[in-house]
Amino acid sequence: MYQALYRKYRPKNLNEVWGQDTIVKIIKNTIAKNKINHAYLFTGPRGTGKTSIAKIFAKMVNCENLQEGIPCGQCVSCMQTNNSDIIEIDAASNNGVDEIRELRNKINLVPAFGKYKIYIIDEVHMLTTGAFNALLKTLEEPPSHVIFVLATTDPHKIPETILSRLQRLDFKKISTNNIVNRLKQITEVEKIDIEEEALYEIANLSDGGMRDSIGMLDQAIAYSENKITVQDIHDINGTLTPLDLSEIIEQIQEKNIEKLLKKFDYYNDCGKNFVKLTEELIVFLKNVLLYKEAPEYFQTINTQPEIYRNIKEKIRTNDILYYIKLLNECTLEMYNTNNTKLLLELTVIKMIGKPKSSEKQDVNEKVTSDTKKRDEETKANQSNIIEKQKETTLDTPKTAQQQTNVRKIDNQSLQNIKKRRIENTLAQFSKKTLRILQEKIQNLNNFILDPDLSKYASIILDGQLKAASEEYLIFVFKSERTATLFNENIPNIETTLNKVFENTYKAIATDINHWETIKSEFNSKKIKYIYQKEEKDIEKLYNNQPNQSDLSAFEDIIEYE
Repeated sequence: MYQALYRKYRPKNLNEVWGQDTIVKIIKNTIAKNKINHAYLFTGPRGTGKTSIAKIFAKMVNCENLQEGIPCGQCVSCMQTNNSDIIEIDAASNNGVDEIRELRNKINLVPAFGKYKIYIIDEVHMLTTGAFNALLKTLEEPPSHVIFVLATTDPHKIPETILSRLQRLDFKKISTNNIVNRLKQITEVEKIDIEEEALYEIANLSDGGMRDSIGMLDQAIAYSENKITVQDIHDINGTLTPLDLSEIIEQIQEKNIEKLLKKFDYYNDCGKNFVKLTEELIVFLKNVLLYKEAPEYFQTINTQPEIYRNIKEKIRTNDILYYIKLLNECTLEMYNTNNTKLLLELTVIKMIGKPKSSEKQDVNEKVTSDTKKRDEETKANQSNIIEKQKETTLDTPKTAQQQTNVRKIDNQSLQNIKKRRIENTLAQFSKKTLRILQEKIQNLNNFILDPDLSKYASIILDGQLKAASEEYLIFVFKSERTATLFNENIPNIETTLNKVFENTYKAIATDINHWETIKSEFNSKKIKYIYQKEEKDIEKLYNNQPNQSDLSAFEDIIEYE
């Protein structure tokens, strides 16, 4: 009878374990120094060697002639085919209190062949609460001849009272190179003809699981008639080649919705998994981004740079980030719907509806040109104003202190309003409102080309909405200068926000350093924030403010994508 490759090539000693060097070293040293714990927890992703190493560990602790971490295979314990001293329990199917009570009744029986009796409980997180409680005391103080090895992929489901009694070893995902090297070794022994690119594709698709990768190789052998190719791997997994993915991105850039919909219909007829397809698009776009921004690093992780070379010239970085954001949101929604194809189609239509980067670039160039022109005019006007002020000073003397007082009074009023609005926001802070408004804030992009609102939309987009109530909003900016500019133009800022949110809100801005202090005080509840109605009409303050910010000042900080 044919034996599956993952069973045939399961490691028989620690030297045959791939990609878990830290775990191997810990176990070798533990046994060599005779510091064996009474209970272990092996945790990590599936197919990374938890159960295999547990079995090897069980053999090692009972081997009479252990040499450099390798069981001798000749002592009484090693010679047993079905060793009664090694008890494997599947917690997925034996997860009740009765099974654990039976274990407790038998635990005092001495080992038949070796020094220890080892209980390997796989998928231990599947035990019921009652079963965990029944195991608790035994696990804490087992007989001296008993060792527990618990294995799980979900350690967070295990009660803290159990975790605190275990020595935990975290298994990691196995690297692509380790998986490829292991697969090469197997294909050489089995005399399997396979493309090297296919080996890398198997390693990428297995997501760090050695068992999954060997199982995929086994499936490819059954599928392929001659040499195993990359296309064979994609066929058996329902995935797309990088070339197919690049065509999808190119058609999105070209806004060719008809071709895309026909392509999705074809993939649907072929039985492709649209969740996988969406995830593949995200990974492909990430690779394009790496090729653009970190080409040297990209060369070390990808063996097909020519596929990305053409498309990286056709797509801008901001477009890539926007596409990844939409596709990631689509992936999350796919897990809650049965019609994944429809979700992807709607997402692609949304991606196509985004203004082309070239259009934004034209706008950016126009704004830059206008900014330079305004800057020159502003400098000239400032020179004229200074000259006039000098002349006026001779006729109507006015001290510098008096001039400073005017500005100081206005600034103080603004600071009072800023303090009051921050306190009122935090006094009635609402996470639900904040989440809703953070999603809607992206609609500001629709006003970026509006001649009346573009300046205010741009400055709002430079900051982040960090706190909200039913009445107030707090925006946080990286620099104090930008936050001040926001606050100096609040009436126009609020007009823009009210159009986006279709509701009336009062806004205020602060810089990131001030916000970190506020956040720390709010989270630690050091300060009790009390809502108080604003005493001053902010419209009157801005209408009477002699030093109100000129609109052209916005041009210094506008940042288009």
